[in-house]
Amino acid sequence: MTRKRLLIAFAVLAIAAAVIVIAARLPHRGDGAAAPTSTPIPSATAAPGPAAIAHTVADRFCQPDAAKNTWQRSLTPYLTTDAWQLYSAVRPANVPCAGVHDDAATVGDQQTSTDRAYQFTASTGGPVTVTLHRDTKDDPWLGSYINAGQE
Repeated sequence: MTRKRLLIAFAVLAIAAAVIVIAARLPHRGDGAAAPTSTPIPSATAAPGPAAIAHTVADRFCQPDAAKNTWQRSLTPYLTTDAWQLYSAVRPANVPCAGVHDDAATVGDQQTSTDRAYQFTASTGGPVTVTLHRDTKDDPWLGSYINAGQE
């Protein structure tokens, strides 16, 4: 064997050994598939109710000191598509409320399986009313309108 062939053979063996060592350290398919999680997965019955969701919407909306991108990312998952389009142009600095209290009171007499409205007190800016909507009773509640700082 020539010196060149010996070097090639040695290189191939070194690469093969490295692949075997790396493969031995990688998790194998199926490992941990049945392992218990450290955090229990919440059941459907543990989902927050509409008043809690309305409070989250109001609390995330009433943050005038937040950066626009941070504010938008925290609020968007809780809004309907139409509400997202409406509030995507809002600058948080122009939001007239801050410090929403968890004191939900229903608003109006049209509390249905697909529409609800709640009013909260804000430390700054007066009451905040959040209207929620869902298309069917199985869909999640989402904020469809927020009225801040007005009675």
